[in-house]
Amino acid sequence: MARPAPTPAIFDLADLPPRQDLEHELGEALDELARLRRRRHLRRDDRYRELEPELARLLQGFAWDTTIAPRPPTLPRRIRAVAWNIERGKRFAALRGAIDQDPLIRDADLLLLTELDIGMGRSQNLDVPRELAAHLGMSYVFANQHVVLSPGDSGERDHGVANRLGLHGCALLSRLPIRRFCAVTLPEYKDKFHALEKRLGDKRAILAEVEVEGGVVTVAVVHLDPFAPARHRARQLRRILRAAAAFDDRRLLLGGDLNTSTYDFGSSIGLTLNLMHKALRFGFEGTIDQYMRPGEVFERAVFRALEAAGLTTEGYNDPAVGTIYYNVNDPEVIGKTLEYVPKALWSWLQRRLEPRGGIVPFRFDWFAGRGLAPSAPRVIERPSWRGVQVSDHNPIVVEVEPGAEAEAEAWTPEPRRLRASSRLRSRLALRRAVDLRP
Repeated sequence: MARPAPTPAIFDLADLPPRQDLEHELGEALDELARLRRRRHLRRDDRYRELEPELARLLQGFAWDTTIAPRPPTLPRRIRAVAWNIERGKRFAALRGAIDQDPLIRDADLLLLTELDIGMGRSQNLDVPRELAAHLGMSYVFANQHVVLSPGDSGERDHGVANRLGLHGCALLSRLPIRRFCAVTLPEYKDKFHALEKRLGDKRAILAEVEVEGGVVTVAVVHLDPFAPARHRARQLRRILRAAAAFDDRRLLLGGDLNTSTYDFGSSIGLTLNLMHKALRFGFEGTIDQYMRPGEVFERAVFRALEAAGLTTEGYNDPAVGTIYYNVNDPEVIGKTLEYVPKALWSWLQRRLEPRGGIVPFRFDWFAGRGLAPSAPRVIERPSWRGVQVSDHNPIVVEVEPGAEAEAEAWTPEPRRLRASSRLRSRLALRRAVDLRP
């Protein structure tokens, strides 16, 4: 039986210094670890064992600065949130420029950001969350997820700039006072030490309480695992939602990259078989339609996990617009695809997508909530600045305010229903009867 997840430590910013960073001096030691080929070699390595305490500090660490945004004289009731996978922040000048020219993002109360680098060569060794927060005048909390031991993923390996710190994670940027926060470590499905982008650590989700008129809203910044089946993404999501019970989660806004691709990118054979299964069941065009409705079939487990916790995506999202595009004309996409599928299948895919200009939309990114009244959901398509597209993901936007149900008592889940045979149901009934005897 799997051990229960440890309860994450909750940090109250009233008891903490106003700023913290994640500087370290590991330097060349990380290059030594990068040369180790297998996890078993890492565990036996004397240098690794010596560095474990410092690595643990970084992998469970946070950076924050609550001094950037002054406390507003009056707290708003309606707030605007943006969730965006900013693809490392590696095109930082374009990111900053695109935000400056779009008031929907620039003036948002909350930015739920995933894939942010600190001290990575591919993003000019910038501290992306700190630089972006300072530019926008927002406070922030960053949860580190990985110590990266490589230049980057496919298409990110030829920049020629050494990593200074090699940190990567997610962040919440806020114009509202952040009261408390924690990070929920998510179970890994595939060991990322053996990935092309070799790294230590696990994905983590941020949970934070932000102050609004009349109370707080608990915010979850989420990035689920693409290299896993949907049932594993659902498991990650359930862990986050269980941890949210430690906060005042009557008003809960969850947003981020749920990676609802309808695929498991952890196996090239599995990916090919999955694509063939879709084509046989739905046909080529029907398969593409499923990408925009992932909760219907292939990502049903993820959306059921939300529903079981009393959250809904209805009203929080614009389901008609994709949040990421698969483009067979993009050299980086070509390289990544050929890592997973045979060249013959790739050629067939190119031909079939010609009538669409080689582009297919997906819905990876979502908002969900409970105890809130959502409005004005939208997708900002392909933000760019001076001809440079910022990220492979589109930002999503929603406005929320406390709903009538938010004034009720804290939400509690419905009892789990057991599917059992009649014989087992009889045994369970007998056991309950025995347990109820005085």
